[in-house]
Amino acid sequence: MSSKVIVYNAEYEKESLKDKIKRALEYFDLPNFKGKRVFIKPNLLMASSPDKAITTHPTVIEAIIEILKEKEAREIFIGDTPGNTSTNLDHLYRVTGMKEAAERQKVNLVNLYTYGVVNIKSEVAGNIPLTKFIKEVDYIINVPKLKTHTFMLMTCTIKNTFGLVPGMNKSRMHAIAINPENFAKILVEIFSEVNPVINIVDAIVGMEGEGPSAGTPRKFGKIITGKDPVAVDVVSSLLLGYKPEQIYTNLIAYKKGLGEINIEKIEVIGEEKDKIYNHDVVKVKNFYSLSKNVPAFMGSITSFLYNKLIRQYPVIEDEKCIKCRICENSCPNKAITYDSNKMIIDYKKCISCFCCHELCPQKAIRLEKSLLARRLFR
Repeated sequence: MSSKVIVYNAEYEKESLKDKIKRALEYFDLPNFKGKRVFIKPNLLMASSPDKAITTHPTVIEAIIEILKEKEAREIFIGDTPGNTSTNLDHLYRVTGMKEAAERQKVNLVNLYTYGVVNIKSEVAGNIPLTKFIKEVDYIINVPKLKTHTFMLMTCTIKNTFGLVPGMNKSRMHAIAINPENFAKILVEIFSEVNPVINIVDAIVGMEGEGPSAGTPRKFGKIITGKDPVAVDVVSSLLLGYKPEQIYTNLIAYKKGLGEINIEKIEVIGEEKDKIYNHDVVKVKNFYSLSKNVPAFMGSITSFLYNKLIRQYPVIEDEKCIKCRICENSCPNKAITYDSNKMIIDYKKCISCFCCHELCPQKAIRLEKSLLARRLFR
């Protein structure tokens, strides 16, 4: 695998984007797409307009489609499954701009729920169901959106293929892997199975703060391309202001041989390495990122402290809540219920996975910290 990462300045202008992506792809030994069925996997977390920077921008997708057409791909598909299983897919594709892009380009929007599943073995979860559609195409192109993430610190290349776990199975994965390290192991297992032929990151306008949906759009002005998923995520984590080793998916994927984590061993083309790091990005802090520095013999103490004293937890803001019950439906541990015209969180059941915060369309759920956590996370 080539640990090359191409970083170009970019805007949401199709012809310019198309030219830059084409130039980036020339650095890699890619298969012949002629006569092949190609699946483009964007990040479509929720039915949100492109300007909110929650989902992959349709202009990036259209630029890739036109490149594939020039390479004479036989069929091109776009698809994802949103975090909220009750989301109408037609509505999702329309609001995110994917329907208009697909109609204009005459390519296929796919309903991944209708293809059944293929189960892969998992060290953490036993097995992980993935949409069987990944076995019905020749190649997959991964097109994530660069964002902060309240649970994983960052969502980008490796995290993006989690969208290929259909339906409530996403919640089951969260219920099984209640800490970021174990969840990262699941994400790496999924990515390994999906095995995209290339990764193209929409980092033109990403998200900072309380991502992946309740944060603030942040212009980075970059399109990032690479085959090595770890190297791409290393560069992306630097862009977000993180050290690469702070991101669990980087560490675990590197240890499994999926790519290079040392920035000094990664060839970055199009941008000077020392100009990639952004020190002023509003980042997510959580207890798990601190726990890496705790000695192994203190593991049980650390776990106790987190659960009892250093808790970070979701709080529903009643004045913003519209009782859509997406939080209730998406909670993997059934900790949220509707009662007396209010959404209620049972904190004895809450596992602090923040799925409710991630999927709330009204930004009506904020994250609070216990007193000790507030002192640690100043």
